[in-house]
Amino acid sequence: MFFNVTTKYVCGIDLHAKTLTACVMDLNGQIFKKKTIPCQVQSVLAYLAPWGKDITVGVESTYNWYWLIDALKQYEIPCCLGHALYIKRKMSSKHKSDPVDARGIADLLRTNQFPLAYSYPAEMRTVRDLLRRRHLFVRRRAATFTHFQNSLHQDGYIEKISTKLQYKSTRWPLIELTSNKDLQKILSTDLEYIAALDTIVNDLDKTLLEKARYHNRKHLDALQTIAGCGFSTSLTVLYETHTIDRFKTPQCYSSYCRVVGAQNESAGKNLGGAANNKIGNPHLKWAFSEIGVSMIKNYPVVKEWFDKQVAVYGKPKAHARLRHKIAVTVYYMLKNDTVFDMDKFLGITKNRAENPQQQWTETSGQQSEPIVKADNPPGLSQEIELKESINQNIRDGNPCAQLANARS
Repeated sequence: MFFNVTTKYVCGIDLHAKTLTACVMDLNGQIFKKKTIPCQVQSVLAYLAPWGKDITVGVESTYNWYWLIDALKQYEIPCCLGHALYIKRKMSSKHKSDPVDARGIADLLRTNQFPLAYSYPAEMRTVRDLLRRRHLFVRRRAATFTHFQNSLHQDGYIEKISTKLQYKSTRWPLIELTSNKDLQKILSTDLEYIAALDTIVNDLDKTLLEKARYHNRKHLDALQTIAGCGFSTSLTVLYETHTIDRFKTPQCYSSYCRVVGAQNESAGKNLGGAANNKIGNPHLKWAFSEIGVSMIKNYPVVKEWFDKQVAVYGKPKAHARLRHKIAVTVYYMLKNDTVFDMDKFLGITKNRAENPQQQWTETSGQQSEPIVKADNPPGLSQEIELKESINQNIRDGNPCAQLANARS
């Protein structure tokens, strides 16, 4: 998607940590001003003042774009955020410098070829970043658990201790499994680090739950009805997606979630992995992967479906198909404000005996003929009577004699 400029002037900004380079030109490509200024709101406003609000500012989505886009929106200056990778591919030049990049961004703007990135709203952006920070702490805690186990393995202790490590009351006695004082110090340091991370993560969970209920409680509750979706995964899907309305189709959403691969083909030949696989949101891919693994582990009906996919496509592709299936389900759940339905998810058609409404058929106003029970074929009645006689004789005792009499 490209931005459509409606102003007479455009300004391309190449943003860095301490300074930014801006280039102003009209729609015909005439440059009016090019300058490097400090990364300060007042400096940017003073630079753009001669053109008032008849100028559109384009900013590349670097790590520190928050303050600049928020300031431009606050002062009602038309602005847009550009996709860094697509901008790089469109601006192919022999020389690269800050002025060259700023002019390239301005050229893309005036020709309506500026690739857009999503400008996440400020009111939910910090909560999303807080959630990402929480995931970082959880990964570090898991890595510390692994280091604790590996340290004991290095000392020759090979017994399984993962269950005891999960509980605070059984962690600290594990230090006594070794007599090496230096190793005991290492293990105690790991446990203290884990305890500190536990406190941080628990505090973040309370804050995130409170914020999520305030921002979008309806979709939070709906996401938690998904089989295998827990607290952290539902929050991740909620905040990384923000609003499903920004995706026109489930295919667009699946591509953004990185649950579909990118093709790299030319002249009928597969050229291997494509760099486009990195385009999208890795946090959503992680969330759908976690949900899929939990589904396989805890729901036999999903495990049965997964085993069939493994038999046909192999295990990696089976996991990929499950992730894609979950992403499409989430898209329609958020789009239609519905809860999770396992039968719809797996495409299961329920038994008609359990759903009488499915027995309805169109008769066009004509009364159907009554069903007449057909007689048993010749010889079948005698066979049925023989089986009933055998079963009764077995219940009465002496089955062998009775069986012989029945056959005779």
